[in-house]
Amino acid sequence: MLKVFFTVDTEIWCGGWDDLDRKFPEAFQRYVYGPTGQGNYALPITMEILNDHGHKGVFFVEPLFAARFGLAPLQEMVGLIQEAGHEVQLHMHTEWVDEIRDGTLPAINEKRQDMRQFSQSDQSNLIGAGLTLMRSAGVGPMNAFRAGNYGLNMATLAALAENGIDFDSSYNAAADIGVADVAPGEILTQPKRFNGVTEEL
Repeated sequence: MLKVFFTVDTEIWCGGWDDLDRKFPEAFQRYVYGPTGQGNYALPITMEILNDHGHKGVFFVEPLFAARFGLAPLQEMVGLIQEAGHEVQLHMHTEWVDEIRDGTLPAINEKRQDMRQFSQSDQSNLIGAGLTLMRSAGVGPMNAFRAGNYGLNMATLAALAENGIDFDSSYNAAADIGVADVAPGEILTQPKRFNGVTEEL
């Protein structure tokens, strides 16, 4: 029997970076609940379908927005997932970093789309900040990570090891970024261990 992971990147996108404070509440409802005239078709229906078939999903939740908008929305998101019996792991979109100026994230003044655009030290600090936000929102131990846009490099794996994360799910053989740096000259088709972290496919 073929065994697979069913994974879902779970994040908030406000349609751009202007007027975030006005746009965020509606974006949160759209991406978390997906309200329609026939019901909610984002997280609720996804988890209902999984539960109906006896499957467990891994929801990679992006927490950096909570450093801008507070823990309550993140608590609501992870609460829905955990109450439905599914797994929560860490996902990060570094585009949020320059929107947060409370000293918890590396100080930059421009958009950096990918983890690989940060030094290993800054990546380690970002991962630590993400884990802290998730724990503060009620998530228990986490052991897996996925970089936003699959934008990892080898420094990402070292930074994950520094934060006690055993598994990475950022490798995408169909993408250009990450692939050449993580395994130069080859395309991974099986999990492989790097810097103490297992790259899952």
